[in-house]
Amino acid sequence: MSGTHRGLNRLLLGLFGLLLTGAGVLIGAAGLFPGIAARWEAAGTSLREDAATALSSAPIAGTSTSWWTVGALALAVIVMVLLLAWISSQGGGRTNRAGRRQDPAKNGTTYVETPLVAAAIRDAVSGDDRIISASVSTWKVKRSDGLKLTLQARKGVSPKDLAVRGEELLSGLDNLLGDQGPVLIRITAGLRSSLSGTDRVR
Repeated sequence: MSGTHRGLNRLLLGLFGLLLTGAGVLIGAAGLFPGIAARWEAAGTSLREDAATALSSAPIAGTSTSWWTVGALALAVIVMVLLLAWISSQGGGRTNRAGRRQDPAKNGTTYVETPLVAAAIRDAVSGDDRIISASVSTWKVKRSDGLKLTLQARKGVSPKDLAVRGEELLSGLDNLLGDQGPVLIRITAGLRSSLSGTDRVR
């Protein structure tokens, strides 16, 4: 429930992983086989010579700087800007609004803040021995307000029972907010669940 471009992330991570794997294989092969190491050294020497030739072939008039150097710097700046744009797009989508209701006469819009909804959820589960804690976060999902409800289960509690309880809570929120947006129920267990003991069923 975020603005992260997952497909692009997976593609970039896959390509980066392949590059690292290939580099590791080549480095290992160069260390094990002297012939491969000699070829790498020759290739490196050839690349350095070609780079020096290219730099000297396109000098900027009146300077010792090459146009190739300027082009490389410009390319590096463009790549840096694209990387910064990609980084800034990660996560995102977070909002502090759990819902909104527009007046039928279009005289105004009422927004419901996330802390209010979180307080209502915590109050609703305060007497439920199956739930250790409950938290609410909200996100922008396709231009609507999406809600994520996280319930931490007590040790021994059935996830199915908590899923039903979560649906009841969200149904109550729908009635309260008058708006049905995208929802996600997450049931977790952690150290507090292990230390809380098993809930006894009579």
